[in-house]
Amino acid sequence: MGRGIDVRSRSGPSPSRSGLPAGLWKQVRRAPHRLLMMDYDGTLAPFRIEREEATPLPRSIELLHEVARHHATTVAIISGRPLEELERLVGPLPAELFGEHGAERRMPDGSVQRRPLSAHAAAALDDAARAATAEGWADLIERKRFSVVIHTRGLPRQEVQRIESRAVELWGRAEIDGEVTVGRFNGGVELRARGRDKGTAVMALAAQVPAGAFPVFVGDDVTDEDAFEVVRPWGYGIRVGGVERASHAVARLPSPDAVTAFLEDWLEATAPEPEPPRA
Repeated sequence: MGRGIDVRSRSGPSPSRSGLPAGLWKQVRRAPHRLLMMDYDGTLAPFRIEREEATPLPRSIELLHEVARHHATTVAIISGRPLEELERLVGPLPAELFGEHGAERRMPDGSVQRRPLSAHAAAALDDAARAATAEGWADLIERKRFSVVIHTRGLPRQEVQRIESRAVELWGRAEIDGEVTVGRFNGGVELRARGRDKGTAVMALAAQVPAGAFPVFVGDDVTDEDAFEVVRPWGYGIRVGGVERASHAVARLPSPDAVTAFLEDWLEATAPEPEPPRA
């Protein structure tokens, strides 16, 4: 897969790449197994107003292929996008894929698991989509199997504030029955069936990797905070984004370009020890 990594030293990756703490790379290097989990939008792919144009940075995908070939690393992408859409965007990546915040999962053998959706939750989502359409937001609505979304990226700031506040008010009424929950994300508002989030996806993966595995989650969104919170006691959360905000993550990368540098560092840290020169 393209150019490899030139491993010149085992003292740790150069801080000129991702700039993450040396302690992280020490843990990555020493772990008997690693669990690398990543969000998609805003992490592997820069944001785009037209969501179908949000393609991953080619070098990041190339590097993830290399990381996934290391038997001591399990790679997973956990996204809010539907699984079918995520598969199309990342291509034949040898990784576990979670769509709709973990409600859909593509297993290593290619089989797909989908969480059942109750008739009551489905009806609440349908009602929410109809209510949003009645507000004049038909062009902003995305109806997924487990959620309904209002996308506001690219709209004027005042319009974003007005629409998002109204959507939270409108859909908040559906939370009363406990089967759905409303929340904002980076670029809109989502009403989602309860029971799965990126934190539960992390726990599902953690239950299946070898004992002593070191988990790292990289993501940018408010929805990634569930994963950061779960992984924090026993792993490492890295938030992507140029704006400081409160987070359960313990480190930050400024942009998807910096994620590429992080993956370069990862491969360097996990490369096998060079054989000593023969006498």
